[in-house]
Amino acid sequence: MRVTLLRLAKKFNDRTIVDVDRISIHVKGGNGGAGLARYNGVGGFGGNVYLLAKPKMRFDDISKQLREQGRAWAPHGTASISTKLVGGHAQHLMINVPVGVECVDRESRILLARCTKPYERYLVAQGGEGGNGDNGYAGVRGEKRNIELHLKLRPNIGLVGFPNAGKSTLMKALVPKKKVKIAAYPFTTTKPQMCYVSYEDEITSGDEEPFSLTIADLPGLIEGASKNRGRGDSFLKHLEYSDIIVMVVDVTGFQLRVSLTEPYRTALETVAILNQEIENYDLKLLQKPAVLVLNKTDLPGGAETASQLQELLRSQKWAESLSEELRPSNPMTFDEVIPASAKNFELGSLKPAVRKIYECLRPLRKMSLFENEQKSKGKFLV
Repeated sequence: MRVTLLRLAKKFNDRTIVDVDRISIHVKGGNGGAGLARYNGVGGFGGNVYLLAKPKMRFDDISKQLREQGRAWAPHGTASISTKLVGGHAQHLMINVPVGVECVDRESRILLARCTKPYERYLVAQGGEGGNGDNGYAGVRGEKRNIELHLKLRPNIGLVGFPNAGKSTLMKALVPKKKVKIAAYPFTTTKPQMCYVSYEDEITSGDEEPFSLTIADLPGLIEGASKNRGRGDSFLKHLEYSDIIVMVVDVTGFQLRVSLTEPYRTALETVAILNQEIENYDLKLLQKPAVLVLNKTDLPGGAETASQLQELLRSQKWAESLSEELRPSNPMTFDEVIPASAKNFELGSLKPAVRKIYECLRPLRKMSLFENEQKSKGKFLV
């Protein structure tokens, strides 16, 4: 399965970049048909609007189904007439979406549906009741709301860091065959990008296929990202389903731009601020395994600074040395703290470290010789 995905990624490189991860749609259930008071006739129900989870569907194909851009209205129920006292119920409207898409009400920000089950349908707008004696024979209007459909990536590894920390350079070092835009200025990554880290060079004689992990490079965050400053809220959502968070920090520190209004942050302060943004967005993210990469050790003094930080950040009390303003309420515990120079392809133990963490999270059990024989005979073990 991983081999197939790897080949597809190589064949369709453009599909590794997420151009659209949010779609807004105005949905409306159909109105109920009018009843006929004279003969106690009942109108038909209006159609409901459902999301239907479809496997093997691309997120940007959702809009192609809509007859009118950004609008999906279900048909109305038919009215009761003297020759047909029970009006016809309208057909429901189905909007096909990829498995895993989440639907949020734009006004209330309430999660309406998490479309995780293939071919399951999820109600997002109720059709109106047909006219009858209880409602004065007037058909009830269908429910209407503005919804947002969200794509959330499910990478094994999610890269997070400030702009110009070297995330794209790190991805290039991990995936040398992949074309990754790299430049000496912030925000070179403007769209999430997902590709595959291959362990082809680590195949043992007992392995049938190379091991690989998916990795997502997210656009750089800035202070206030959890409150959607710099669209940070849009990017942090892609960490929700990642198995491992890899935080990338410039060991020499960070300043968004050279200005008296923009504070300079040391590497330790950068870690703390990223920690705060993650905990402000969703505390559950802090429960994920995390690896810290202290990047740019090739710069003057970088190696020495990384060595000092490495010892400090391995301690659970690393945040105590910070001012109260910058101290996160829930300091992250890093499984590994790794000095690196992504520019020079010097990643230390990063690749084996994330593989080890992943295999602890999702251990693979190899079939025994007996199980293989049973499988080949068409017998299934309970």
